[in-house]
Amino acid sequence: MNKLLKIQLVTILLAMASLNVAAQGHNRFNPAKFKADLEKFITVEACLTPREAAAFFPLYNELNNKQRVLYDKIRELRRMKPADEERCKKVIAEIDQLEIEIKQLQSNYHTRFLAIIPASKLFDVIRAENKFHRQAMRNAANPWQR
Repeated sequence: MNKLLKIQLVTILLAMASLNVAAQGHNRFNPAKFKADLEKFITVEACLTPREAAAFFPLYNELNNKQRVLYDKIRELRRMKPADEERCKKVIAEIDQLEIEIKQLQSNYHTRFLAIIPASKLFDVIRAENKFHRQAMRNAANPWQR
């Protein structure tokens, strides 16, 4: 698996965990604000034109929604503790398959993104997304340092 894709997967998982932590704090998590801040950050960091952003973000949000469904399934499977070895093997295989589906989904959408923006900007989008999620995690971990 591509190192960049592995980093992206870990970043997304960590970001989802940070959202959960942020929601438990005294400041309520606002999904609409988070999404708007993410889009603004990506637009600036990747130097997307208004036209590129208008074409890119609906597809980007579609990918995120599909990934969220798969991540929710993985989270549900990880919370359970099967009683026997055979069921444990099945759960592990199901999680592996879901993670493969996520990677395939990302790959398919990356191809679709490349029809909208140049590869150099897509690369910058991926970097910006990872950077934004790292900053969100840092802020969630240290809310008093915002």
